[in-house]
Amino acid sequence: MVVKSVRGRRRYISFQVPAGTTRDAISAAVDAADPRPESFKAITCSGGKVVVRCSPSDRDAVVGIVCSLGPEARSLKTSGTLRTLRDSDPDLRVPRKKKRRDACAKRLYTALSYPQPLK
Repeated sequence: MVVKSVRGRRRYISFQVPAGTTRDAISAAVDAADPRPESFKAITCSGGKVVVRCSPSDRDAVVGIVCSLGPEARSLKTSGTLRTLRDSDPDLRVPRKKKRRDACAKRLYTALSYPQPLK
């Protein structure tokens, strides 16, 4: 894990955009901007909602660029962590992966219940 002093701080911004907008369209709009933001990435784009990551100094520029995509495009919320942003809006939540605890616990139970005989 890289410390923030080396990597730099990040801001995650959620937007409401027209329903047909894709990640590629957002990236193309940012790339075409005259003062291009240094650190920009479109994290998710689905159902008319977009989450982008940028540096705090590029925040205003990114908001202006993404809001210029259409008349209904607007910034919803800015956060320092992706988890906080997703927790605040249920539409942005990603299904969690299932843990493989059951298989491991079953093997451990079997090993403890039936120990191997000593030779």
